[in-house]
Amino acid sequence: MLLLTVTPPTFAQIPTTVTETKVIMFAPPLPTGDAREGSCWTTSIAVTRPGAYRCMIANSIEDPCFAVPPNRDKLVCGANPVLKQTGFVLKLTKPLPTDAPAAPPSPEPWIIKLADDSNCVAMTGTLPAVNGDPARWSCTINIRDQARRTGVVTKVTPGKIWMAERYAESAIGNPASGFRKVTAESVPIRTIWE
Repeated sequence: MLLLTVTPPTFAQIPTTVTETKVIMFAPPLPTGDAREGSCWTTSIAVTRPGAYRCMIANSIEDPCFAVPPNRDKLVCGANPVLKQTGFVLKLTKPLPTDAPAAPPSPEPWIIKLADDSNCVAMTGTLPAVNGDPARWSCTINIRDQARRTGVVTKVTPGKIWMAERYAESAIGNPASGFRKVTAESVPIRTIWE
């Protein structure tokens, strides 16, 4: 009797060849469906470029919500290009803020697709730390309709091929590790959405 053992692919077996990182300025169209009402009080924390806002709908925060010119009273919230989610229309109950903080000189990535097909999304609010640096992006990989966490990214380095410093989930603020430094895995980035 011959027994065959099938080993599922590990992350290391997924092709990781990247020849150039593709950078996309995300601009969602207005989706169909019912609109929700709300207001925006500042620019987005998740997307650091003009035209992205942090908004309230009832008691819920939506970040990012994108302006869709020429519409001045409607934004798109809940859109995600990686998950192919079109989001919903936010009908503004107040004008957009005019005294919002200025965007940084160069936008930071909002969503990052790594060479191993992990998707890393910018976190908002209080960020966990690794080696004293904020973990800016939380990463997952979808395997058979399940999202599995693959770590966090603290830094990205621009170039023809952008690189991400990814750490395992266990590296996040582990007080038991004392002052022990944790080593990052340097991973090529396939695609960036700003």
